[in-house]
Amino acid sequence: MGVMQFAKPVAVGVDGSAVSMDAVRWAAHAAALHDTDLDIIYAVEGVSAPMVEYSVPANYFDRARASAETVLAEARAVAESEGPDTPQVRTHIQQDSARKALLTWSENSSLIVVGASGSGRVSSALLGSVASAVTTHAPCPAVVIRDQVLERPDTGLITVGIDGSPSSLRALEFAVDEAVLRSAALDLVSIWDSTGFDYTDTGYAAARPEIERRLGEKAEEIHAQHPDLVVGADVLEESPVDVLTKASSVSDLVVVGSRGHGGFTGLLLGSTSQKLLYHTQSPLMIVRD
Repeated sequence: MGVMQFAKPVAVGVDGSAVSMDAVRWAAHAAALHDTDLDIIYAVEGVSAPMVEYSVPANYFDRARASAETVLAEARAVAESEGPDTPQVRTHIQQDSARKALLTWSENSSLIVVGASGSGRVSSALLGSVASAVTTHAPCPAVVIRDQVLERPDTGLITVGIDGSPSSLRALEFAVDEAVLRSAALDLVSIWDSTGFDYTDTGYAAARPEIERRLGEKAEEIHAQHPDLVVGADVLEESPVDVLTKASSVSDLVVVGSRGHGGFTGLLLGSTSQKLLYHTQSPLMIVRD
């Protein structure tokens, strides 16, 4: 596992809220680390026909564009301050729903970053439903930044959830890269689900050590390729969301696959997904296979 060079830009959605500027800060730093460009996107929602007919002022879009340009100017200043080594910072106004705009941009990005809450305006690119849609459907890895998670001091630790699925192994590749680029330690976490086992069963006695052995081998493999990287491995017997939420309190970044099997089955589906997205205390990266 070598450090991947991002061939495409990093993209980030903004709406003027504080958390959107935090997302810009994180994205600019990531773009600088990966030596790639940064695209900052502001979505201006279209107006339905009934609204146009009855209530929308003629200068609605002029005002919306002026507001977008003000926000983008602030976002550019934040990006250039946070990531002065970023090759190029570009700003874009997209006339579309935030959901569609960001999913469209994700098709030509190496990484897309959004906040988990927003200003509540129609044009908000960072409402929870949009963050959920982007993390579920974006073809590139997506990073979610929650309010105030960047205010905590760095811990120098990145955590990745592993269950052996293609999605989680892809997540591991990104986690290794981020740890190397950020000079952070890496913790591999897997879940041992003992549901259905009799504690006296020989299958129970053999299963957990086997998971620990495989995870340990993966940690050793990574360390052999990156001798300066401190790599840990933990097998825990709790729900995946509880484990990763706790891990996020001591991590600079938590990385997970978008789908998995075994202990992480359904990790990012339905209410489980929402719980992790809105309770993580660190940036959360979700990687598709």
